[in-house]
Amino acid sequence: MKLPLNFELVTRRCRLRLPDETDIPHVFSATRYAGFNDGMLWDPPASEEELREPLERNLDAWKAGEAFTFTIERKEDHAFIGRIGIRPTLNRGGWNIGFWVHPRHQGQGFMTEAAQAVVDFGFETLGAGAIEARYATWNDRSRKVLERVGMTEVEYIAHGYQKRGAWVPEFRMRIEKKQKEPDLQSPLQTAVSITPAASSDARAAADRGAPGAPTPAAADR
Repeated sequence: MKLPLNFELVTRRCRLRLPDETDIPHVFSATRYAGFNDGMLWDPPASEEELREPLERNLDAWKAGEAFTFTIERKEDHAFIGRIGIRPTLNRGGWNIGFWVHPRHQGQGFMTEAAQAVVDFGFETLGAGAIEARYATWNDRSRKVLERVGMTEVEYIAHGYQKRGAWVPEFRMRIEKKQKEPDLQSPLQTAVSITPAASSDARAAADRGAPGAPTPAAADR
């Protein structure tokens, strides 16, 4: 499925939009925090310039309808919150999400809100049959986010990904479409809407398929 470049997901507090060059300083600043990249496949870039080429890759994937990476920003002041992406797995009808939150905004529940929006988008717009995520076994905050959006653990992966020459074990979480029941009391269910952006002139690319499209999941709560 192909989406316009001004496509957005809007929740109670957040706007999820196509990444652009204005995000680069925020992504770079997040990587300056010690341990920020430990739960992700990509390593901290040495400069902001290193984030430009991956930005183009994310935009190319969006245009081709192959994967969708969103910048999460706070609606009230457009503050950069983090990133969340969804891309197909090798299994037919399967999609995977990954995410991260800038350390300045962790612990405020933004990622639960954004993840719920993307799970809904996956099932309702992309026609996903199942959505999953993987995260380092020590990353309890990511697990809590995934549990809140209805995922359950389905696999322990001893050799999840390599970091500094060592294997990092992961858990794989999953939710199937039939498991997702509408919850009329949930503000996350009722607050999500899909809307075109008011203007997309300043939104032109996506950040790093590694440093931007966040996989595996790394999050706040």
